[in-house]
Amino acid sequence: MGYKIAFIGSGNVASNLAHAMDKAGHTILQIISSREDHAKLLASQFGAYYGTDIAKLDDHADFVIIGVNDEAYYSVLENIPPDISSIVCHSAGPVSMDILSKYAKNYGVLYPLQSLRKEEIINFNSLPLFIEANSLRNLDALSNLADSISNVVKEVSSEEREKYHLAAVFANNFTNLMYTIADEYLQNQSLDFNYLLPIINETANRLKYDKPKNWQTGPAKRGDISIIQKHIDMLDDSQLKTIYKQLSDLIGSR
Repeated sequence: MGYKIAFIGSGNVASNLAHAMDKAGHTILQIISSREDHAKLLASQFGAYYGTDIAKLDDHADFVIIGVNDEAYYSVLENIPPDISSIVCHSAGPVSMDILSKYAKNYGVLYPLQSLRKEEIINFNSLPLFIEANSLRNLDALSNLADSISNVVKEVSSEEREKYHLAAVFANNFTNLMYTIADEYLQNQSLDFNYLLPIINETANRLKYDKPKNWQTGPAKRGDISIIQKHIDMLDDSQLKTIYKQLSDLIGSR
């Protein structure tokens, strides 16, 4: 069954979801965004209506999917037509489903657990989609929509989703900061970060086979105090010295 879908937002999440749903045979009815030029660009790829006025949401849409910054949700929801019959879904990790309860009678969550960029449209087939809805009927419809674009769909409560989001910050955002620190350090030494890519890829690949804790290596894991101190002494930045020491202590304590 093909659904009719309207999007509020034209950024990373909306762009990727819209492409995945269009590919699965659903109809993208509308792209509504505070940036009209962005809305027009995304809508043009599906022959959809575009605009900036949320009050003009098409009530024929089976789903309205909100893909905006977390802090923008309240301002967006206040403009949702009060009599809308569509299933209104947000797509945020740390935002409770209950935020929708005052603005729509049918509502839910469709959260892709992935870092998305509109410049790189990805394949959703193996991407985890976490869903939640305020009724069994809406959950069934949302499950059908999610199943049409991903093979990894799971019903997850708002509380559980927030915990996944927190874990993703450690696993993705903080890890990327470590890459940034390594890259900047090597640049300052006139050395090439690209030589680290094989070890980065190997570490990530190992996670398919065992728990991360069981793959931990390095001087802190070995308890090699002399190497740890040597590395700390090699760093000029006092903040990086502190981070290195704290992370080494944390590894040693686990």
